Amino acid sequence: NSAMMQIVQKEGAATFYRYEKVFGFGSKTYVDLPGEADTSALVYSEEGLNPMELATSSFGQGQNVSMIQLAAGFCSLVNGGDYYAPHIMKQIVNEDGAVIENNEPTILRKTVSEETSNLLKEYMYQTVEAGTGKRAKVEGYSIGGKTGTAEQTASRPNHALFICYAPYENPEIAIATRIPYGYSSDY
Repeated sequence: NSAMMQIVQKEGAATFYRYEKVFGFGSKTYVDLPGEADTSALVYSEEGLNPMELATSSFGQGQNVSMIQLAAGFCSLVNGGDYYAPHIMKQIVNEDGAVIENNEPTILRKTVSEETSNLLKEYMYQTVEAGTGKRAKVEGYSIGGKTGTAEQTASRPNHALFICYAPYENPEIAIATRIPYGYSSDY
């Protein structure tokens, strides 16, 4: 957390806020499910990022993003920097195998460079290989991931977070999960 606060202090509120928008935090994703909530009030506006809020926001405290926002942004970090329109399903196929509906991948914007993506993938791979995510290691699979924690709010108890991707070399799947504290020490 200390390193993140030092970084954000140097980059400033305008840059941090721009990153929030690039990664879709506080914005609808328009995922193909009904009822996606407007989360714009759950992240600070650029004007609301005073020094204290900017510092705590740098490591995710005081803000809230939906799991679909988190997953969509995360996928862009590990796929070379392309932020795709999120979908719940790739296609619908009938009993005869004919495609009834198809969701073609649509790139909406670039979040990071390919070089940055590759560096982050390596860091997250090492997190699973030897760091705080090693419980997610599965024999025969190369997995990268990021662990985290979230503080208690009135509507949600303290919990751990884990988001990961596989395979390391050419990501095809991402999984985001929230684990309540006390559920199990072996998650």
